[in-house]
Amino acid sequence: SPAAATSPAGSGPASVTSCDNDPWRDVPVSVTHSVPVPPVPVVTAITVAGHPECGYDRLVLTLSGKTPSYTIRSVSKVLADASGKPIALPGTRYLLITMRPTQAHKDTGVATVRGGVVSLNLPTLAGYALAGDSEGVVTVAVGLHGTTGIRVGELPGRVYVDFRN
Repeated sequence: SPAAATSPAGSGPASVTSCDNDPWRDVPVSVTHSVPVPPVPVVTAITVAGHPECGYDRLVLTLSGKTPSYTIRSVSKVLADASGKPIALPGTRYLLITMRPTQAHKDTGVATVRGGVVSLNLPTLAGYALAGDSEGVVTVAVGLHGTTGIRVGELPGRVYVDFRN
């Protein structure tokens, strides 16, 4: 089961008040949730923050609706879902976070998260990109500066991944 967060209720999506001691692990990671649809959960934001005082960077996927199933796995290169075109993501190691059932757009088709590559100036996180939003599957690609352990957890309306510095 996912790790519990140490953030108090009402704190920001990528903030912590103390360094927790949850164990670090390697990919792949898989978490399964049974989500009746409709409505399909929607990724409404992707945020990141560095936590140098605790030695990690955090990526947060904010969701409306129930928390979907997700997997995190390592890949040698990042390809856009559906088209198969390469995505030039910064970093030397790449992870894919795949969520289902979910979408990153409103029912009208309007995107709910920014597309394209987002470059970051953090110790471990080099960047991220929405790599896919099709047929109830959302894929977020993460570029890292080298190999790292991860920690995965859930808060109400959020799934977070910590990357050890």
